[in-house]
Amino acid sequence: MTHRPAPWPIRAYLRATGYRAITMPWGSAYYLDWPAPDGLVAHEAVHLEQVRRHGPLGFTARYLWGLVRHGYENHPMEIEARQKSGYR
Repeated sequence: MTHRPAPWPIRAYLRATGYRAITMPWGSAYYLDWPAPDGLVAHEAVHLEQVRRHGPLGFTARYLWGLVRHGYENHPMEIEARQKSGYR
């Protein structure tokens, strides 16, 4: 599981969506700003733990279903990441 600066296609996505980082199901977290703020790294580390816990396909399915059902702010995986990292 790795943390790294976002390559250009992911940077473009992050800029377009207003997100600062994204965790991918293959176990990498990519950041718009590098080095990333410690709180954001801690938040994405929780998502990397979710990938380990559920596996790549399970994480992706749960994350996408959670977005449809709850939206981003009320997504259970985002709530867990905010609670454990203290980063909003």
